[in-house]
This record gives sequence, C-alpha cells and structure tokens, in this order.
Amino acid sequence: MNKKTWSTILVVVLIVAAAVGIYYATREEAKPAPTATPVVTDAPTAEPPADEVGGTGKVVLWHTFTEEQESSLQEIAKAYMDENPGVTVVIQSQPYEGFLDKVYNAVRTGGGPSFIINFSSEAAKYIDPADESKTFVVDFSQHMTAEELEAFKANLAGKLYDEAVGYEDGKFHSIPVYTSGPIFFYNKTMYDELGLKVPTTWAELESNSRAIKEKYGIPGFAADSLTDTSQILMMQNGSPYIDVANKKVLIDDPKAVERVQWLGDLMKEEVFATIPQTSKYFSSDFNAKLLASYLGSCAGYKYLTPDGFELGVAPTIMDGVANWYPAWNRSAVAFKHGEEADKATVDFIRYLTNAENSVKFCMAVGSLTPYKDAAELQAYKDYLNKGDLMTQSLQAVQATLEYAEVLPTVTVSSTVRTELQRAVERVATGTVTAEEALKEAAENANREWAAK
Repeated sequence: MNKKTWSTILVVVLIVAAAVGIYYATREEAKPAPTATPVVTDAPTAEPPADEVGGTGKVVLWHTFTEEQESSLQEIAKAYMDENPGVTVVIQSQPYEGFLDKVYNAVRTGGGPSFIINFSSEAAKYIDPADESKTFVVDFSQHMTAEELEAFKANLAGKLYDEAVGYEDGKFHSIPVYTSGPIFFYNKTMYDELGLKVPTTWAELESNSRAIKEKYGIPGFAADSLTDTSQILMMQNGSPYIDVANKKVLIDDPKAVERVQWLGDLMKEEVFATIPQTSKYFSSDFNAKLLASYLGSCAGYKYLTPDGFELGVAPTIMDGVANWYPAWNRSAVAFKHGEEADKATVDFIRYLTNAENSVKFCMAVGSLTPYKDAAELQAYKDYLNKGDLMTQSLQAVQATLEYAEVLPTVTVSSTVRTELQRAVERVATGTVTAEEALKEAAENANREWAAK
C-alpha cells in the first residue's frame, strides 16, 4: 500500500473519530417533563440543524401532535407553499418528553422553531416586561394593520382576545388555533342501576361517588387534571387567583382553601381517585370499570372503549357563586428570528387559522374552532352534528363556553399550576391541611416572581 493511500486512510479515521467524539460530547440527554422553571443551558448543545431555525423564507413548526394531526398540518403547509413559492414551511415532530424545555433552551440560545402550538401561558416564559430586548416572542400586532387587528378581535369567540393579550407587557403574543375543555364522562349503567342523576353540583357529585363506592367498591370520580379541577372549584367559589398589578399569587385565599380541603379529603377517603391504576390517564381505569366517572378532555372520547357498560357524557359542573369554566385554548406562539422571518411566520399562522383551515385542523384534532367565521361553515356544522361520541363531547364543551373565563398569564403561571397540583396531592395524603399546603404554594410562586 503506497504512502498516498495510507495518508488517505489516516485522514478518514481522524474524521470518523472526531465525529464520534462530537456526537457523545454534544448529544442531548433525555429530559424530564417540563417543570415550572425551565432548565436553561449556558449555550446550545450543538449547532441547530437548518430546518430547526426560522429564517427569511422559512417557517418551522415544532409539534408533538399525532400522525393524523400532523398530516393535516402538512396539507395546509403544502397549500400555503403552493400559493407562496418563495416560502418553505417545515412541520417537524418532536418527542413529547421534555418538549417545552427543549423549545425554551433552543429559543433562549438563538435557535429553535419559528413557532409552536401550545397553551398561551407558554409565551409568558419568554417575556420581560421591563426589557423588550429580553422578550423572545413576537408581538403579532406589529404585523397587522389597525383594521386587521380589529377584524381579528371581532372574529374571536368569547374572551379569547383577552387571553391573547393578557400578558404582563400587555402585548399580543398568542393566536388561538383550537379550543377544547374538560367534560364529565360517566358510567351510565352504574348510574342507572343506583338511580343516580348526572350531578349538577359538587355536593351531588360527592353523594353519587359515595353511593358508587359503597355499592361497587371503586372510586366514584377522578380528575385527569388536578390543577384545572382545582381552579374550577376555587374560581366557582369566588376565590381570587393572581393579582397582576401587585405581582402577588393569591391561591391561599380562604375560599380556595375550603374547596381544596374538600377535594383532598375525598381523595384521601378514596371516594375520589388519586392516581390512575392502569395507565397515565383515567380513561383506561374508566374503560375497565375501576372508576365510575371522571373529568377529562373532550378529546379523550377517542380513548373510551367501554367494557360492557353504557357511556354517558355531560358538561362540567357549574356550581358556586360564580359560573366559571376553563376552556383550553391552544395557541400559536411565535419566536423572534428577525423582522422578515417573523413576518413570514405570522403570515403562515394567519393562513393556518383562516376559516377553512381552522375547520380542517379542528376536525383532525377533535376540537372546537375559536373563530366565528369558521363556525359558520357548513363543513363545521356537519362535523358538530354527526350524532356520535365526538359530537356529544364537543357539545358538552360548547354548553359551558359562555362561562369560559381567562386567568392572568404571567411569568409564574406555570409555577402556580405546578404548585397548585402539588398542594392538592399533599392534602390528599393527610400530611398537611389545605391552608398549610396552599400557603406554602403561594409563597413559593411569589418568591420566584419577586426574583424575576
């Protein structure tokens, strides 16, 4: 073998070794589910691939949707690119675990997607009311004329616009994409056997659940989201939540304490279930007749396969001094990548949420459209009147949307949610009272807020 050949082999070996070394030095470790305080790295773990960075003429969406939902997004993106040949739209699926942390770290270090579709509260993590240069999310109003902004506002249902601009800096940082919400799934066969009626008050729910527990030896009720259920209970009882003007979390109010103690006590007695036995969600326990009813997302109808019983669906309980419902609005949150790149991102989001595409994507998700013009399309009306379980689920949400209210969206919104869930779980163990747990939860959130 001649000297030139040996030299070539040596170069190849060195390149391979360097590549392997870089891989192991920079590969991203598996991250836990998003926490209240995002994990921030000092620098990017590796140079982001070209299709992960928004740029002029390129719009990148990171998402965790199902294949069916991604297919709908791909169709919409293709149609947009056909109409706008100078723009490339990349729909990129990401692992669910650690998704929001990954987005946060990428955006804060100069990379990441053009936008995501998530709760509008996610935008609050990227806002510094005191320093615009430290705000990483797009203000959509900067890319709309006054007339366009007014038309957009008028086209949104309920108080969705209040949510879109309900940030500490008062700017427009999220565009609603679809609406869902919690509803009441129940074992109608068990209810009929005991002569029980669908509960319209929390006291009736407790009474029904005790009867179920006594007869069948299983919990009568559970909540897929303890946080949202706690918020419903608290707000319907007239409790305050967050005082934005004075930067203070108020979840330790006596009215909140009363409801959280009630919830925790029933979980401790196992009249209400605490955690699912068979999977991550209560739908599996419900299917297996290990649970008589639960409050879960209307989209959960896809996972309900009743084993030898009739399923019932009803709206969430409205009971208290204030009718209050937590509509779950997933919104587009866009990240700054330069004026031209941001303009392209906003233009695609507006296209994604026009009447026809809103209906198309909502049908793929199994949700409601937040837009009045979309709701008037015949395809949407047909979608809501099929007479199947999906229709019943969506109509149960629709029945309570008039009571949908908006909670303040601040930098510690995620922390408050995490602290509230932890507080309820602690009360359910009987180790602390609701007063003690909520006091500590509020102090933790307020401490973090004061430090920001």
